Amino acid sequence: MKNLLHKAASFLGAIGVADAAYTRVLDLRSIVDPEARDFRRAWSRIQRIEGLLVPGQEEWLFRAARRLPDGAAIVEIGSYKGRSTTALASACVGTTKHVYAVDTFNGNDSDFSQRDFLPAWKESIESNGIVAWTTAVPGISWEVGANWEKPIGMLFIDGSHQFEDVLKDFDAFFPHVVSGGIVAMHDVTEGWPGPLRAWREVVKPKLSNTGAYSSLAFGTKP
Repeated sequence: MKNLLHKAASFLGAIGVADAAYTRVLDLRSIVDPEARDFRRAWSRIQRIEGLLVPGQEEWLFRAARRLPDGAAIVEIGSYKGRSTTALASACVGTTKHVYAVDTFNGNDSDFSQRDFLPAWKESIESNGIVAWTTAVPGISWEVGANWEKPIGMLFIDGSHQFEDVLKDFDAFFPHVVSGGIVAMHDVTEGWPGPLRAWREVVKPKLSNTGAYSSLAFGTKP
């Protein structure tokens, strides 16, 4: 898993590019890289979904999810309109892996002018043919985590960016992550002090094989 995560980060590079420029690079890599070719087919759909990832992070999520063992559960905290959900679930098609999208699907007063994202999320999932590999779990993430029971192969944290909330998400779900499972966090950057502080002070010290792809930090549970 260590080689997987660092190879993915190194291969994709650390600087995000705009969707159009990223697409051109992906087209070139698809000529020689079968996995890039597989992602390119998913990317044509993913890029139409509104989202907040740096272009290329979707491919990182796809590759990480694809390499999980069959039957693995992927928990995504913070799904918005389904861009990252689609990247993760597209890697699960044809397997028994499954993505659980945990979100209030109603945003908050400080970060979103639009509310009630669930219809848009459902449209993304249905139009991309990944309904069988995804489940929406509406609710406050750490409250969902308090009753969680499934072993988790990959945990992707991108919910509330308040420091205390990030820790509550991590504390609720991390005990369920299997040994060798992936933990990834979005917006680990100076622009988002909450996730950055949580990563540096609490999350990173509990992981091995840590690295980053732009603002997406990751590691594995020992």
